[in-house]
Formats: sequence, C-alpha cells, structure tokens
Amino acid sequence: MTSVVAMNAILEKIASKDKDFRYMATSDLQGELAKDNFRTDGETEKKLCHVILQQLDDISGDISGLAVKCLGLLVHKIADSRIQDIAESLCQRLTSVSGKKAQQRDIASIGLKTVIAEASGSQAQALVTITAPLLVDGLSKPGNMDVLSESLDITGDLLARFGNVMSGYHSQLRVALLPHLEETRPIVRKRAIQCMASLALHLSGEQLDEVNKTLIAQLQQRNIKPDAARTYVQTIGAVSRSVGYRFGKHLPAVIPLVIKFSHNAAEGDDELREHCLQALEAFVQHSSHEARPSVHNVFDTALQFLNYDPNYADTMDEDEAEEDDQMEDDDDLSDEEYSDDEDVSWKVRRAAAKCLQAIIESYPDLLKDIYPKAATALIGRFKEREENVKSDIFQTFIELVKQLGSTMNRFEGSGGSKPIDQLRSDVPSVVKAAVRQLKEKSVRTKQGVFAALQELVTVVPDSIATHTAQMMPGIQAALTDKSQNSSNLKIPALTFLRTALESTDPSVWQKHLPVLSPAVFATVGERYYKVTAQGLRVAERLIFVIRPSTQSQIPGGSSDIVNSLYKSVMSRLMAQDQDQEVKDCAISCMAAAVSQLGDTITPQLPQVLQVLLERLRNEITRLTAVKAFASIAQSPLSLDLSPVLQPLLAELTGFLRKANRVLRQASLSALEVLIAGHGSNIQPGTMKAAVDEVAPLVNDTDLLIAALSLTFCTTLLQRQPQQSALVTDRVLPAAMTLSKSPLLQGSALHSLQIFFQTLVTSKAKSASFEALLAALLAAGHDSQVGKTAQHNIAQCIAVLCTAAGPNQTSNTVKALLSAVQDNDETASRLALFSLGEIGRCTDLSKFKQLQSVLTSSLDSSSEDVKAVASQALGGVAIGNLSTYLPFILRQIQNQAENPKQQYLLLRALNEVITSLTGDATLPERQQDEVLQLLFSSCETEEECRNVVAECLGHLALLYPSKTLPLVQQQSQVHSDHMRTVVVMAMKFTLVDSAHPVDAHLHRLMPSMLNHMQDQDRHVRKAAVQLLSTAAHNKPGLILDHLPSVLPLLYQQTTLNPALVREVDLGPFKHKIDDGLELRKAAFECMDVLLERCKDRINMPEFITHLEQGLRDHYDVKMPCHLLLAKLAAAAPGPVLTSLDRLVGPLEKTLTTRLRGEPVKQEVDRNEDMVRSCLRGIEAVNRIPNVNSCAPFKQFMSRTVLTGAMAAKYNMIKEERAEAEGTESMDMS
Repeated sequence: MTSVVAMNAILEKIASKDKDFRYMATSDLQGELAKDNFRTDGETEKKLCHVILQQLDDISGDISGLAVKCLGLLVHKIADSRIQDIAESLCQRLTSVSGKKAQQRDIASIGLKTVIAEASGSQAQALVTITAPLLVDGLSKPGNMDVLSESLDITGDLLARFGNVMSGYHSQLRVALLPHLEETRPIVRKRAIQCMASLALHLSGEQLDEVNKTLIAQLQQRNIKPDAARTYVQTIGAVSRSVGYRFGKHLPAVIPLVIKFSHNAAEGDDELREHCLQALEAFVQHSSHEARPSVHNVFDTALQFLNYDPNYADTMDEDEAEEDDQMEDDDDLSDEEYSDDEDVSWKVRRAAAKCLQAIIESYPDLLKDIYPKAATALIGRFKEREENVKSDIFQTFIELVKQLGSTMNRFEGSGGSKPIDQLRSDVPSVVKAAVRQLKEKSVRTKQGVFAALQELVTVVPDSIATHTAQMMPGIQAALTDKSQNSSNLKIPALTFLRTALESTDPSVWQKHLPVLSPAVFATVGERYYKVTAQGLRVAERLIFVIRPSTQSQIPGGSSDIVNSLYKSVMSRLMAQDQDQEVKDCAISCMAAAVSQLGDTITPQLPQVLQVLLERLRNEITRLTAVKAFASIAQSPLSLDLSPVLQPLLAELTGFLRKANRVLRQASLSALEVLIAGHGSNIQPGTMKAAVDEVAPLVNDTDLLIAALSLTFCTTLLQRQPQQSALVTDRVLPAAMTLSKSPLLQGSALHSLQIFFQTLVTSKAKSASFEALLAALLAAGHDSQVGKTAQHNIAQCIAVLCTAAGPNQTSNTVKALLSAVQDNDETASRLALFSLGEIGRCTDLSKFKQLQSVLTSSLDSSSEDVKAVASQALGGVAIGNLSTYLPFILRQIQNQAENPKQQYLLLRALNEVITSLTGDATLPERQQDEVLQLLFSSCETEEECRNVVAECLGHLALLYPSKTLPLVQQQSQVHSDHMRTVVVMAMKFTLVDSAHPVDAHLHRLMPSMLNHMQDQDRHVRKAAVQLLSTAAHNKPGLILDHLPSVLPLLYQQTTLNPALVREVDLGPFKHKIDDGLELRKAAFECMDVLLERCKDRINMPEFITHLEQGLRDHYDVKMPCHLLLAKLAAAAPGPVLTSLDRLVGPLEKTLTTRLRGEPVKQEVDRNEDMVRSCLRGIEAVNRIPNVNSCAPFKQFMSRTVLTGAMAAKYNMIKEERAEAEGTESMDMS
C-alpha cells in the first residue's frame, strides 16, 4: 500500500513551476497507480482526482499525455462518485464553446475516451448517469461544429461500450442524431452514422423500426440531394451491419431502392455507387435469408459495377493483347501505367468485388446459377489496372473456387451440368489471364495470381496439365526474382508449384526440368528460412518428376539435375545452425532422393546414411529421421543399408521405450519395413531385443500401437521363420490376452487375425494349429469374456481354419457343432460365433446337421444364444446362398405367427442382404420372393419392422429399378406400419458416397419427406430421420425442397398435448409423452441442417423453435444445448439479437432443484443437464459484444458466475480449452 507521505511528496512536486519536476512527478504517479496493491483514503483520492484533472490543462503536451494515462489507471482505483466527478468535469470542458477552455477540448476528449474505455461494467451506470445527459446536450448545441464533432465521437464510444445501460437515453439520442445526418461537414456526418449504428444495436424492436422507417422515408424523397442520398445509404448499410437480421424485414423495400440509386447516380458520383454496393454487401452478409429473394438483382448489380471504369476504355481484345505481349514486354500503353489521381471509380469496382464475394460466401447453394456469369466477369477483370481492386478480384475468384470445392457433393444427383465441370472448361481462360498478369511488375499482383492458381489446382487436380508451358516463364521469373522483398513473391510461387506438382502427372513437368530445377535449387540456398523450407518441399516433389517410378529409367540428360539436387540438399542437411523447419524439410527431401534416386548416387550413399543416423540421434530431428529411414527402407531399389543397419535398429528399439506416442508409432513402422526389406541381414540378437520391447506394447491401452506391434511380428515371422519360437514365447501370450479385450476392433483386430494366420502357416512346433485353436477356445470360454470379445475370437478361429486347410476346418466344424449342443452357454455362444465366421468364407453345406443345430439354437432359453445363432445362420448362408437362403425364407414364412422367431430369422436375412455385392447377387425370381416376403412382414412387431426397413434399403441399393417403385407404391397404403417401414427404408439408401441410386432418390425424396405431415407419429418420426440422414449424406437431394420441408419439421418440435397420456399406477398417476422421441429427433435433425445447410435456414425462425426446445423435457434439452453452442459459433449475430429470450429457459434449467429425496440416477441426470446447459452458455459467452445484452450479462453475474455454479462453469471452460488444444496438436 502506497504511504500517505510518499503520495503527498508526489503531489507537492506536481505543483512545481518547473516543467521537468512536474513531468517526473506525474511519471512517478503513473508508476504508483499501476501497482496492484495501490490503495488510498477518501481525502487523498479526492486530491488525486483534482490534481490529475489539473495536469490535463498543463501547457506541456508531454505532461498532459501522462495525465491521460494516469486517468486510465485511476479509474480502477476510485469510487463511483469520483468517476462521476471526473466525467462531469471532462464533459464540461468538452462542451465548452469559448475562452481558454475551448483550447482544452482535444485533451478533454482524449481523457473522456480513456475513462470510457477503462471503466468496468460495475461502473457503467455511474458513468452513463453523468455523461449521457451532458453529451445529449452537446449534440443539441447548434453552431459549434467542433463541440458537435467531439460529442459525436464520445457518444459513439459510450454506446459501443455501455449502450445496453443507456436505455433511458435511447429516444433522446435517436432524436438528436437524425438531424446531424444532413450536416454539411463530412466528419460530422461520418461520426453521426457511426453513432446511429452503435445506437441501433441496443434499440428495442419498435424504436429500431422507427429509425429504419425514417431513414427509408428520407431515401424515398423525390428530390433528395446527392449528399443526403450518400449519407442515408451509408447509414442504412451501417445499421444493417450492426443489427443483422433485425433489419431484414425492411429489405424488400430497401434493396430495390439502393439498386436504383446505384444505377441513377450522377456522372462522377462514384461515392454514392460505392456506398450503395457496400450497403448491398451488408444486406447479403448480415441478413442473408431475408435478402435471398433479391439476391439475383444484387448479383447483377455487382457484376455490372465490377466492370465500371468510365475514364478508361480498353478496346484491345485478348488475342491482340497477347500478340503485343509477345512482341514487347514493356509496352508503354500497359494498363498498369495508366494513372489519374482524381479517378476514384476504382472504389466502386472494389466494392462490387466485395459484394460479389459476400454473395458467393452466403449462398453456396446458388453456385450452379451464378457461377457462369461470376467466373466470366472475374476472369475478365484479372486485367484490372488498380492494384487494390485487383487483389480483391483475386480473393473473390479464390472464394468462388473454394466454395465450388467445398460444395461439390451438394449437386450430386441434382441433374444438369455441375459447376465443377464448368470450372474445368474455364481453366484455359483462367490460365491465359493469369499468365498475362505474371508479366506485370507488381509483387502483390503476382501473389494474387499464384494464390488463385493454387486454389484452382487444389479443387481441380490436373487442371493445368496442358498449360504448364504457358506458365513456366512466370514461375521461373518469380523464383529468380532479385528484388529486395523477393521472399514475398517466392513463397507463394513455391507453394503453388508444390501443389501443382502433387496434383499433376509427373510426365507433364519432365520437359520443364532443365528450366525449373535450377530456379528451385537456388531457393534451397536462400537465407530466409521460409523460402528455404518451401524450396526443399518443392525439390522433394521434383524428385518424383525426375523419376516417377523406380521401375523406370531416369530421362537422358537428368544426371546433372540429380547432382545439383544432391549438392543443394546435402548442404542443408549437414548444416547445424539453421531453423528447425529447414532441418526437417532437408531430412525429408534427402530421404525421398535416396528412395527414388539412390542407385544414381551410390558413392555418396554411405555419407548420407551416416548424416541421417546422426539426425536420428538428435532429440529435435529424430522423429523426422525415423520417417526418413522408413521411406528409404521401403524403396524398391534394394539399397545397401548395412553401414548403419545395426545401430539404426538399436536406436529404433530404444525409441519404443519413450513416452512420445508418435515417435513409438513411427519407430514401429520403420522397424517393420526394415525387417521386410533387410531381414536377412539383421543379427538374431538385435531381433531378440526388438521383440522384447514390442511384446509389452501388444495390449488394449493403445490399439494403434498394438496393431503396429502385431504387424511387426507378422513381418518378422514371414522374413525370419526361425524366430517363430521367440515370437511365440514373448508375443503370443500378449496376443491371447488382447483377443479377450472388449475394446479390440478395427486395424488392431485385423492385425491380430493376420498374426494368427502367419503363426499357423509358419509350422512352428509351439504354434501349431491345434495349439492355437485350443488357446483361442480357452480364451473364448473364459467366463469374464463378453460377446464382443467372443466374436473377435471367433473371427481369429475362422482365419486359423482358412489358413490350415479343409481337413482342419472340417474337424473344427464338427467339434463346434458338438459344443453348440452343450449346456454351457458361454461355449455355445463361442461355437455359434465361430460357425458363422467360418461359414462366411467356406461352404458348410456338407454338414447336414448344421441347419438343425442352428434352428434349435434359435429356440434356446438364452436370449444371447438366440441372437448369436441368428447371426451365425446369416454368416453360414453367405457361404452358400443357393442352399441356405431358401431355407431362411421358408423359416420366416413358417414363423409368421411367432414374432420373436421371425425377428431372429429376419436378422439372419439382413446379414445375407448386406453382404451382397456386384459379384454375388440374387436371381430375379429370388429378388421378387425376398421383396414379397419383406413387405408381408411389415405388420409385425416394431423390432421386426426395423430389420425389414434395413433390408429394403439395402435391396434398393442393389436393385433400385425394381425396389424403389414398390417402395413408393407401398408408401401410399393405409397401413401405418407399412408407411413407417418404407420411409425408414429410404434412410438406408442414403450412403455417403455417390451411387447410381441417387438419380432415383432425387425424384422420390419430396413425396417421402411429405410424410412429416402424416397422421401417425411413427411415420412422421421416420420422415424426420430421413431428412436428417439426407442432409448429412446427400444435401443436394433436399436443398430445393427445404422451403416446403422446414415448416413441417418445425411443427414436430412443438409439444402436442394429444400425444400426452396419463397412466393410472394405483397410488399415483404418471404422464407419458408419446411425442417426446419425435421432438428429440426433430431437434437432432435441426442440428444436422445447421451444419450442412446453414445458408438455407431462416435464423430467427430457427431460434424461435430452439427456444421451445430449451423449455422442454430433459431428453430434448440436451440436444438443444448442443445446438445452441453450435449456433453461437455459426450465426453469432442472430443469437445475440435473440439472446434476451433465451436467458429465461437457460436460467430455469440451472436453478431448478430436484423434488423430495431424489435417487442417484436422478441426481446424475440433473448434473449432466446442468453441465450441458453450461456448455451452451459458455459458447454464447464467447460471442463478441455479448455483454451488450443486459439480461444475459445480469444472468451471468447473478446465476452462472456465483457459488458452486461458477466452479462448474470454469471447469467447462477448461475442458473446452483443453479439447481445442488437443485438436490443434493432432492437426499439427
């Protein structure tokens, strides 16, 4: 705490007449105020405020500047009443119009701005109470433009920070600001527009409508002056940007009006045209849904003004321009050399380009319609003479191409020409225009060209294959540029070149190697590390151009190129004092050179390997070096690695003990390829050490590591069969333990199967078929092993039998048939699993008792055994369709009166149908039989209907012409169950990749989605789930139908009292909501639509229904909280505008207490809901300017940031930050 004596000493020095003393004392005061522990009493506080305000009037600018800084620090240390005194004094100085005080207006304005910027939320009310009336008074003083201008500036700052606290002054400010929009001084009009935009954000709906109507009415005047038109158009654009979609209701009247002003602007009134285009851009960006009906008019206007250049006539066509370029590069009539300092038409073209970019970003679904015109116009404007505009044109073109790439799948199945195909046809025009721009002198222009070309080859690979000769001079010139800032050009040029080399056939570039390679290798020697790193990456790609395949010969004359490559890369590889990025790139590049060109640099190979080994032993570069050795070991050139093989293996084996997971993965992969390629040269002792380290890694802690470890052991057994005893002794026990893990799946399961297969074929004494089979059976019979683990073990048994041969398979099947009939349920399950897996790959029809055994198992008293028997029956049928499929169909017909049995048999049929491919299909007669059987099974139990729907969906994928007409026909029948099944079946036809069935689905989708208005809730739920699946997998099928479908979807989010029934349970009554699952499915569908079709959603309507969900049942609230979090990130503006309505349901969720004495399950459910709600709140709280919503701000301080809830909220924030950090690490 600052002593009173020290503070008094400082205050005495401040009163000195000596300027230096005053400066030093003010500086000391600033230091004291900056201390966290600064405290003072009330009297000293008063003195401080008085002294600092005095210092603002000091004749020395340095001292008054320090006083302003002190003022900002003082705000945090004093009471609200002192802040009011300071603000009042500063406002009086600000609004003073005469005498000496008029000269102090500037410093008073700076001081007041500082106070406003530094004041905390708790001080806002005290500050606003004093400043707002005085500022309104300043705005109302006529005649003094300086006072008015400063008052507007301060008012803008105050509204931006505390506009939500100024609700009592909104009407006065609105009345005071409107007249200033017609002031003669531009600075006053500009600041009035800024104030109006800040004020509009906080106005109520009625007040905002009044302001907007006033602005529109002013624009609609017949004889409006040009200055006024410019001001009101600019104000409307600023208000639209500020309030977002709340302005949307006025767009039908405003957009035509603004477009009219843009076209009717007087000659030379480019400022009005610019403001009109900027306003149109704001409408499209911030009210995209409301602007959609007029988007084509906006688009045409933007295109028209993209070519607006009244002071310059370019009459030269492209062919003539190209001829002139060839004849004389330095043409005196070049576009770039035209200059007119008074010409501001370039601002209009720049605004048009940005408006066009906003349309492309906001309406990706319209690309099919707008692409042809937009692409033609943008490519034509590559010749733009103003550099600022040209950069925006390149950026707009890049956005156009990027949106095409990201929305390609939207147009699958939509018919007609796809935009991506049109882009391919435009490639020659793009390249021609780009090449011409590469001849310009401007570095910024060339950067834009390379960025555009890079996006082009990213979205349309191999698109420039026939145009490389045209581009080479420009690329070479960029790479050899010697200007002072050449790195700014070389980096984008190298980045593009790397992408182009990766996406284009190597043969295309081979003829350019003599010209291209010296330029690239020169960049490897650059001093700037980013250029060097990019040069090395491009050099690495050039290696595959020199020799695309190790089977081919190096083109004649390329030996000098290879030598230059080796020298330039080797110099970087051996250097120690360079950036980490360069070291990694040099290692990677040299590894590629050795892998592809190693036979041409045989004399230098030992030296290269030694240097790479040194890098492997360096902790900084070891990971990259491990990957490099793995790449070299995989080379088909059979390179001699003997000089480093043993120490290399020792290092890699040691890395398996490291905690770095990525390093262990890379080391295991490298060890595997080294064994595969050089196993015969590895000493047994080295192998034993490696196996000793690998064995502990075979566990379910990290399945990826386990998979790599098993792959290593499999390769070792294949290359060195004599090591089978070692592997069996060390690794087999761990593999058996892994086989019993319920977590085993994916690549780890596949690697385990291959491991067992290799073991049994190795003929090792300790790993015979009988021994392995017995071990697997013993593992499967363990009472602690669940069904998932038994299924995995069964797959391993099937692999063993297939590898051992038909005799061993036959004996095993006989033993398994006996085991099925045992009373031991665990043994029966394992046997049935094994029979099913063996039957998938072997015909078991010769075992006559198999059918009866499986059928009797379907009647087992154990539900688990019956389920496994069903799966086994399907698996066995896959091995011999002609024998077992008719049997399954007969059994389904025979069990029509027994739903439980029919369900199991339908599951078996589903196993068969889902396994069918183009090679294994059903005869037409059998197709008809299966379809008839499935349709006749739609009136059974719900679980049967679900399986029937899946079967029908998969049959539709296999035989769409036969199945889909029947499905459509059945969707119109009176049976509720039948309609539910056929709508559900459509969901299974929506695979996430292109499929021939898509053409049929495009026609069927509208009628199927129309079932959302079906009378039966089950049919409606199936239709909602169909919409959700379609939006996720094939959005192109539903985009055109969303205007009619979304209202039907929103109807399903509303609680329907008719679906709530009351059940009498004796002592009490219980309400059951049959519509709960339907509402939950509807909100989950809204989640998918937000992610995939955001641009087609009316956000206010969407949020209104979300609000209903936040007030609903627990099961509905949970997905709604997640939806709110996603919406806060995807559409922060609409969320912020509607936030006051969302506070109520969120607060109720957090404050609701459980009644009576809740059980643990109820407590846990409530805790999960609270955490879910807090995640949504945390996402909303990250929206910029969220504190402008007073109800939410009060809710946060009152409910969220207090007591135990604050601890939970902080934990949610930490979890989110940790998840984002982990994701970013994984991506890197």
